[in-house]
Amino acid sequence: MKRINEAITENAGGFTKGQHLLARFVTEHCDKAAFMSSFDLASVTGVSQSTVIRFASALGYKGFGDFQNAMQLELKYRLNTLERFDRAEENASSDLELLNSIAAHDALNIKKILSLNPLDALNNLCTRMMLSGKIYLYGQQYSSAAANYLASYLRVLLSNVCALNQLGFDPLSGASGMAAGDLLLCFAFPEHQQATLDLLSFAREREVCTATITESHNSAAAQDADISLVAECGDYGLGGSMAPLISLCSMIVCLLAHNDEKAQKKLASFAAAGQYRGKEREA
Repeated sequence: MKRINEAITENAGGFTKGQHLLARFVTEHCDKAAFMSSFDLASVTGVSQSTVIRFASALGYKGFGDFQNAMQLELKYRLNTLERFDRAEENASSDLELLNSIAAHDALNIKKILSLNPLDALNNLCTRMMLSGKIYLYGQQYSSAAANYLASYLRVLLSNVCALNQLGFDPLSGASGMAAGDLLLCFAFPEHQQATLDLLSFAREREVCTATITESHNSAAAQDADISLVAECGDYGLGGSMAPLISLCSMIVCLLAHNDEKAQKKLASFAAAGQYRGKEREA
């Protein structure tokens, strides 16, 4: 989904007077506009409700619902950590209610994974992983934890995995050996840093298959990727919750092993080795 400011900038030349008023209010007070109905938004800006609907359409959204979703998504880019927690606490009268709210959001966002990602796309990624000469994984900022989590399991199943976050170099230097036939998978939440975009561009120039896991199939990182997957991370904490990302990574590992007996045996051997106790220690 296109970011609201980008949509306003691209279409501002054709706005009516009323649409300019709406654009100004949405730009300056997105935190309020994101949770207003079309009627409330019309009232506060002094335009008609039909003008609000036409404004959403003029920006390229299918309806007011998509327009409102875009405004709420924009908040993930704008709100700092304290503001996110303040918003969560507005509807929570106790610590337990706050934690239950966070858990409920995580559960909802995990359930969304299969509706956001076609099974064909997930299977396509798994097939590319199995056929790739080498797999490079990179996680931007806090999502590096998800990239490293996935890399740790992929190393059990495959012998050609490189976690760029663990090399101690900048991502481009670590990926300098990429070549045609390789695969690059980037995790990018929520704002896409130039280092991530440069890494994806570098991979495409090397004819490397590119895959992304971001917040939207239309995100800056995902737009030119060969495979685009999505995870909804929510608004809590620093950049959102890791739960949906980790769940998606687990799904990828399970799909890789599901129809592969050798992969299943590798996972079983890995688990058994972790439980091994020598005879002397047992005694």
